[in-house]
Amino acid sequence: MLKFAPCNCVYLTCISLEKLYRVHVSPHAFDSSMPDHGRSGATSTGSLRHGIQEGVNNMGNKRVVADSSRCIGCQTCMAACIEAHDIPGNIAAPRLRVTRTYEISAPVACHHCEDAPCAKACPTGALFFDPKNHRIGVNEDNCIGCKSCVMACPFGAVSVATTQVPVLMGDVRVGSQTKSFVLKCDLCVDRPGGPACAEACPTKGLTLVDEERLAELTAERARATIENEA
Repeated sequence: MLKFAPCNCVYLTCISLEKLYRVHVSPHAFDSSMPDHGRSGATSTGSLRHGIQEGVNNMGNKRVVADSSRCIGCQTCMAACIEAHDIPGNIAAPRLRVTRTYEISAPVACHHCEDAPCAKACPTGALFFDPKNHRIGVNEDNCIGCKSCVMACPFGAVSVATTQVPVLMGDVRVGSQTKSFVLKCDLCVDRPGGPACAEACPTKGLTLVDEERLAELTAERARATIENEA
């Protein structure tokens, strides 16, 4: 069996994977409508804060949560992510990865951590705290390919890729150069339908959750963990 590092966190996907996969989740845990993720939502004027509510950690950012009991490993989410980012000025590559053990599979994507190590490690602002959209944003123009974010991410949810981009003089292409792109979930913030992965999943195993919904799921996971270990 694969072994995973222990973790004392009670977030839905921060629990050690061995423990996470043995805990039952209510089939109705994800039966909620997808919250609005667009730029028209409420904005925050202060820095994101870490709080405690009813004894469990709360999280201010939105994120895509995976229900491993529904994942069938089809990688449709990865294909949808590639298509969503196959646009000029970007790179067609998945921002999440379906990871498998001997018994189960589940997508691993950016947690949009409140005190994100990747954003803190980035020397150029290619990754930044985006309180307006409740996420860790990506500014591709600033990426220099140093991979500090890759080393800092505790979940393996960040990678860096390179591609050739044109060098223009006015409207005339005069050559090409290598450009680095940091690849991580951006919540498809400019996409009207929300995260492409969640929309495409055939088993509805991916859900965009906000702070309130994540607190509910976290509390349910904590209770289920205690019951499972009793």
